[in-house]
Amino acid sequence: MTRLLLGFCVGAYFSLGGPTVLTAQDGNYDENALRLEGHQGDVRIVRGLQGTVVAHIGGLRTPDVSKLVSPSEKAITEAKIFAHDYAPGTWIAAIGIAAIGAGIGVYQMHDVDRSIPTGITIGGAALIVYGANRVQNAYNALARSLWWYNRDLKK
Repeated sequence: MTRLLLGFCVGAYFSLGGPTVLTAQDGNYDENALRLEGHQGDVRIVRGLQGTVVAHIGGLRTPDVSKLVSPSEKAITEAKIFAHDYAPGTWIAAIGIAAIGAGIGVYQMHDVDRSIPTGITIGGAALIVYGANRVQNAYNALARSLWWYNRDLKK
């Protein structure tokens, strides 16, 4: 009975999807290695010697890097850290910039206590520092993710 169940499970596995083909493993290292390139305020993820752009990272855009590095489990782990930190970091930094702008605007009002715009400005600066720290952690995780992906490619 167990052999029949095991045979059924294996048959269902191969008929429904079979083993996954690792797309990055179809060619050689030179064709599939990923790297980062900066370009006019955003970062591009580029594949191979020919430099095919596979993703843009900039502003509030976050591509699904885990799909790009999917054959490597350790690369996927780092890509999830990137996804977890990048978007919140950019939003928090943007809110901090807006808060500093609001603090400067409130400071121009003549009948407002000066501690209010000072507090808003200090809070905005703290948000910028915290958001920038999260973005930096995200970029570090992205670099580690690409490194793990490239490490696991066939040479």
